[in-house]
Amino acid sequence: MNAISAIALKLDKTVETLLNTAGPRAQEISLAMIPPEHEIKQLIAAIPRVVASVGDPSSLSSSDTDSILSFSQGILKRIYEVDLSQRLRLEALIALLEMLNKICPQLGRNIGTWTKYAPTKTDAERKLHRAVLLLLVRSDLIQIGDLDAHLAKSADEGRDQVWLEFLILFVRAATLENIVPPAKMPNMINIVQLIAEDRAPTSQQINPAFRKAAARLLEELRNSISSGGDARGRQASPVRARPSYEESSSMSPTSVKQLTDASLVIAKSSLSLASNDPPNAKQNVTDILVNWLRVQNEAAGNDKILAQFLQLLQQKFGVGSSDDETERFLRLTTEVVVESCVKSADATKGLRYDAIDGYSKLLSYLVIHMNGGGTSEQVTQQRLGMLNKVLGCITRSLVTSHEKAQQTNAPWDQRPWFRLLLDLVCELNTPNQLLDSMKSSIVNVFGSAFHVIQPLVVPGFAFAWLELISHRMLLSNLLLAKDQKGWGVMHQLLIDLFLFMEPHLRKLELTDALKKYYDGTLRVILMLVHDFPTFLAAYHLSFCNVIPENCVQLRNIILSATPKGVPFHDPINRNFKIDQLPEISQSPLILSNVVGPLMSFKNELDNYLRGQQSPDFLNILLSQLRKEDNSKELDAPKVNSVVLYVGMQGLARLQNDQISSNLSRTPEMELFQKLMELDDRGRYIILNAFANQLRYPSSHTHYFSCVMLFLFNESKDEGVKEQITRVLLERLITQRPHPWGLLITFIELIKNTKYQFWNHSFTRCATEIEKVFENVARSCMLPGAVAATGGGD
Repeated sequence: MNAISAIALKLDKTVETLLNTAGPRAQEISLAMIPPEHEIKQLIAAIPRVVASVGDPSSLSSSDTDSILSFSQGILKRIYEVDLSQRLRLEALIALLEMLNKICPQLGRNIGTWTKYAPTKTDAERKLHRAVLLLLVRSDLIQIGDLDAHLAKSADEGRDQVWLEFLILFVRAATLENIVPPAKMPNMINIVQLIAEDRAPTSQQINPAFRKAAARLLEELRNSISSGGDARGRQASPVRARPSYEESSSMSPTSVKQLTDASLVIAKSSLSLASNDPPNAKQNVTDILVNWLRVQNEAAGNDKILAQFLQLLQQKFGVGSSDDETERFLRLTTEVVVESCVKSADATKGLRYDAIDGYSKLLSYLVIHMNGGGTSEQVTQQRLGMLNKVLGCITRSLVTSHEKAQQTNAPWDQRPWFRLLLDLVCELNTPNQLLDSMKSSIVNVFGSAFHVIQPLVVPGFAFAWLELISHRMLLSNLLLAKDQKGWGVMHQLLIDLFLFMEPHLRKLELTDALKKYYDGTLRVILMLVHDFPTFLAAYHLSFCNVIPENCVQLRNIILSATPKGVPFHDPINRNFKIDQLPEISQSPLILSNVVGPLMSFKNELDNYLRGQQSPDFLNILLSQLRKEDNSKELDAPKVNSVVLYVGMQGLARLQNDQISSNLSRTPEMELFQKLMELDDRGRYIILNAFANQLRYPSSHTHYFSCVMLFLFNESKDEGVKEQITRVLLERLITQRPHPWGLLITFIELIKNTKYQFWNHSFTRCATEIEKVFENVARSCMLPGAVAATGGGD
């Protein structure tokens, strides 16, 4: 025990040193990021070797066992003293217990009991307790069945609302982080259902917020992909109807690493499942596939014979009735047909897709004819469950295959996987009376599956992935779904696309492959602008958050999206007053998560806008807008949210016909003027956030146009005027389309003599600059108008 204690002490000091070195980024470091050769990993791995050097670990004496249990209890106590922000320390201590459990199995049986006495009086203590339980479950140090019963009993069917909240948050984290599938938490899931459906014995006493949280959790679980009774079978996190902060912002390095490492985690999971296969399992499924292809060819169109084959699969092989057998069958058949397709490659004729197409028919029939009895709603859920399992196994097999090729530097062909998934998309989205009632749910499941295999996770599948998410059978069904039920899924897929492209687009040079990929991305966005502009306009904020600032044309295209029904008013040959347009009184639809990035200071911001906060808040706000890594750089997504949120509050204060005249006497304008005191880089980010709101005719466009013109007119700093001009100009010198509000604002700036635009030195500082201004002015105004405003020679 002395040697183990010494290792634990040295481990703690090593972790402390690393965290101190990392500084503000310390909270982002996890044990998975530590390479195997690092001292931390070496110390953890040394525990079994120390025990083995003393004797056989399997024959510990009673006193040795007692010593290890006593030492482990001290480690657990230490865990509950760690700050939750020090994730690495928590995971290192849990890993230490995991190693001790391997040499002393009784430890795992005792930890569950010890945790029942953990401190949980305060919110902070319960938050730490929840994180510790999740780590212990993930490390198999606590039996989930025992924990499920304990937490359900603590919640007491909702009577204890403190533990009810704990239970809901635990279930949500456990499922979203792929630690435990819902099937292994039946007692807790039952309580969540009772609360969500208002069937709890104490329904009247339960906080409505818990009922909403429980209902939202159930919806997320229904939309998620799960292959049944194993956490490793879970493949897709649920796609939320309202995007979270992560979905509407560029990712941190830690998040990027987690995504890029996800393929390795999934591959290990698949290999673990494969290790339990019987010796002849692959040959058996190959024989089944051969028989299926023969039956399908001979009985094409005879649904009765094909249904009999499916019944045989269920009765003889357990497909559809046993989770384990279904998973094994789907995994092995997928591997067989893909291998067969790859081997069929011919230099002149390419791949043969006979087996892939026949297999996709089999999978479609499994979903369509899944019927375990019950009500129509229950049958619908059974079919969606089968589709979840099918797509879960395919995506897991795809990721595993790609990861194996990466590890061995072998070529990897995305075409068989693309054909298989495309076949399923087409088969299950064509009109079918058995599936029509669940059409929107089907495309949502496909969207969740494609979120799992996004390009950041499987870069070798990027081109096929882009074609799948933009295919008419998926994209149009998602965006035409009733009550916008598919919008959140499509939004997430586009965020996945932009996040993959973002680091490449920041570079001045793109490879030929990336140029092609960018062209494909532009085609998708242009199609959305033409066919689904309302969707694109509703999520403009989160899209702008993940598009690099140097991609001016791409941003312009998105900001040019005008919802159907909004009339076009020619900004150049205009004979109207902007503030008299009926559209100017209407607020645009905003579905992006505006307030998410502001939650840490939203209360103080609201108090300031209501006049209940000290003026010193503005100085504090500037520090709140900076990135969390202690850099002086502003966090652009956070700035975008602040600007839009404050503008929305300003609009609520003013009538449209009062905006121009009363703008200066509002706390919102004081805040915007304070932001102009930032350095050039900071001001540039702020002004771009303003320009992102200059879109189609709406109250937002009118308000932010007035804000930019007011700042130009009132600022005493020539640098501010020049930067406002730069932000507008660099968006206008790109190819069309140009957002309507952008044109209106620039035309007003150069046409209205109040702003004396052409008298400013920066418009005449060089002949080339002067020509650029005049060319842009000519393209934005009627012939002869430039000279009339002073812009000609």
